[in-house]
Amino acid sequence: MAEQGREEGLRKLTQGLSAVAATGASLNNTFILALLAEIYLRHNRIDEGLGAIEDAQKLATTWGELFWQAELFRLKGELLLRQSDQSVHTAEQCLCEALKVAQHQNARMLELRAATSLARLWKKLNKVDEARRILHSVCAKFHEGVDNLDLSEAKTVLEELRA
Repeated sequence: MAEQGREEGLRKLTQGLSAVAATGASLNNTFILALLAEIYLRHNRIDEGLGAIEDAQKLATTWGELFWQAELFRLKGELLLRQSDQSVHTAEQCLCEALKVAQHQNARMLELRAATSLARLWKKLNKVDEARRILHSVCAKFHEGVDNLDLSEAKTVLEELRA
């Protein structure tokens, strides 16, 4: 329901997070907050998405729940890009950090998502060669026959960069 943008689903998701927080537990909350931020991004609810990211980053730091750190940086970058043109530089920094963290953690799918987001931004900033280079290097890490939505999207962006 939340992914469809239905308020009832968003309300239940946020209530669930609050209920878990009230118990003092935090396991996987960064993941759930990342999902919430992505939902807000899809529905152009930028301030709420940035709030979810801020909460998730605090939890990640406090509890050492760093597995989703790359995705949190990527989502923050995407949200900032939608926020305003003045946020482009900060968004670029977030996307670069997302890529760096994913590479450090050997998190290939998160690296792919970060590289795809960064390549899209660099294309808009006329950094096409850099965008093509980084996205090609990440896509090359995946074996033939491997296919999923993120890889398909990355290959589409790569083709656009070659055109």
